Amino acid sequence: MPTWRLLDSPPMTAAENMALDETLVELKGQGKTPNTIHFLQFSPRAVLVGFHQSIAEEVRLQYCLDSGIEINRRITGGGAIFFDESQLGWEVICDKAFFGIPIPNSRLFKLLCEPVVIALRLLGIESSFRPRNDIEVNGRKISGTGGTESEDAFLFQGTMLTDFDVDTMLRCLRIPVEKLKAKEIDSIKERVTCLKWELGYVPELEEIKQAIRTGFERCLGIKLEPGGLTRDEERVFKEKVRWFQSEQWIDMVRTPRQRHEVVQAAYKNDEGLIRFTFVVDLQRKRVKDVY
Repeated sequence: MPTWRLLDSPPMTAAENMALDETLVELKGQGKTPNTIHFLQFSPRAVLVGFHQSIAEEVRLQYCLDSGIEINRRITGGGAIFFDESQLGWEVICDKAFFGIPIPNSRLFKLLCEPVVIALRLLGIESSFRPRNDIEVNGRKISGTGGTESEDAFLFQGTMLTDFDVDTMLRCLRIPVEKLKAKEIDSIKERVTCLKWELGYVPELEEIKQAIRTGFERCLGIKLEPGGLTRDEERVFKEKVRWFQSEQWIDMVRTPRQRHEVVQAAYKNDEGLIRFTFVVDLQRKRVKDVY
C-alpha cells in the first residue's frame, strides 16, 4: 500500500496559502517531494479570484478593504470565492502517473472527488459527484474543485463548506444580477449548501479532517502519514510569499480600458450563466476582443 504525506497546515494568509500551493506542485513536479493530501485554512478572511479573472470585475474592492478581507489570486482557474476562517480546503498533490489517467479528464475528477463523497457519508450526508467538478447534496453544491499542473505533477483542490455566510459573500463579490434575478437572494440556498444547513450543526474540525482522511485512504488505496514541509519546501515557500503578496500577482489580469470601451453582457438559463466581455476599439469601430 503506497504511503502519502498528510500535510495539515495551520491557518495562513491568502498570500501564504497561494505560495504554498505553487511550492507543493512545483517541487512535486521536479520529483523532490512526496505525494500529499493537504488541509488548509485562511486567516484572515479572503476573497480569491480564479487565475484568469480580473479583480476589478469580480470583487467589491472597497468593501473588502473596509472589512479587513484579503484579496488574492489562485494558481488554479474557476470563479471567485469567499473563504472565511471556518472553511476547510483540501488538496491532492500527486504524480500524474499515479492514476494512469490523462489530465484533465472527467474520470480523474470523479475519482478525486469520491473521497470527499465518502467523507460526507461518514459525517451523515449523502452526496454525489456532478460533472464537471462539483460535489452536490440533492442538487446543491457543497464542494467546488479545480486544479493545475506542473511538469510531471498536478494539484487538485476543493473546499468543504462548513457554514455559509451568504450576506458577506454577496457584499464581497460582484455577482451578476442575472445570477440572482430569478428568485433573488433566497435562490442561493437552492444552489449551494453546507454542513451546518444539512446537519443542523458544524462538526468539530478534527472530525471533518478525519472523515476526509478516511475517504482518501479508502478510495485511493493509500496510507496517510502526518508530516511537515521538507527543507526544500520551506525554502521555496519563503521565497515565493513576497511575490504572492505583490500587486503584480494579485492584479495581474486587467481589463484593457485605455482607448477602448468595455461592454459586458450576460445570459442565464436552466444550465447556468454565460458572461461575455467585449472590448471595442472606438477609433477603428470594431470589436477587438471577446472573452
